[in-house]
Amino acid sequence: MIRKGYTDGPFGQIHWRMKEPAQTPSQPDLYCLHPAPFSGLAFTTIMPFLAQDRRVIAPDFPGHGGSDIFTAKPSVAEYAEAMRAVVADQSHTAPIDIIGFHTGNLVAVEMACETASSIRKLALVDIPAFDPEDRAKFLSSAAQPFAITPELHCLEAPWDRGMTKRLASQGPDRSFEIFVEQLRHGQHMNAAFHAAFSYDVEIRLPLVLCPTLILATQSMLLDATRRGAGLMPTARLVERLDIKRAVLDEAAGATAAEIMCFLDGKDTE
Repeated sequence: MIRKGYTDGPFGQIHWRMKEPAQTPSQPDLYCLHPAPFSGLAFTTIMPFLAQDRRVIAPDFPGHGGSDIFTAKPSVAEYAEAMRAVVADQSHTAPIDIIGFHTGNLVAVEMACETASSIRKLALVDIPAFDPEDRAKFLSSAAQPFAITPELHCLEAPWDRGMTKRLASQGPDRSFEIFVEQLRHGQHMNAAFHAAFSYDVEIRLPLVLCPTLILATQSMLLDATRRGAGLMPTARLVERLDIKRAVLDEAAGATAAEIMCFLDGKDTE
């Protein structure tokens, strides 16, 4: 069972989901940081694969999912500050591991830059480490407020992405709950893109010193992920080009196996 709860954060309450192992945890807590414009709901399929001997916690960034509303122009640093509040509440001062996916990778990086002593390992999956020119382009397009109108057609684009073009393996119930989750942001649906495309990856990524796995799948972020690996000389890049879609759902088992191998140290044997 995945249970839910709240932590008082610097910008209001932070909602989170937690999956606990059947036995007493023997490994550090694992935090899962979600992609834009979604929430920790994105990890619910993969969480059981990850929670074999550790607690797995998937918070919602401020202004996402069940967390309190937030600004239209947030920063990655603010998201990281909110996530640190959840860590302090749930894990106290114990070492933790972090998984990031898409935008969540940048928040994980920022946490590692600011609180390196408490983070044991990072696993970054498909990093949006675009160059400055591309970031500026995406900032001016993807980070715009979502226009809510009385006409139903304002929902056509997210419906088309989430439902019409959904994968057969991602059934209608799962696709619909993810579609609805992103709508909870209202006009701030795209706010996390502002944070992501305003983040200076050239400065921040090289500052990460903890052991880091960069997992690249066959996705639209493949080149950007390779670029991110180039900015993190101490990171280990693993390319799984056989994983081509639904990294956290259809490919949850394969994705989790690669991550757990790294977190448990079995990749060095």
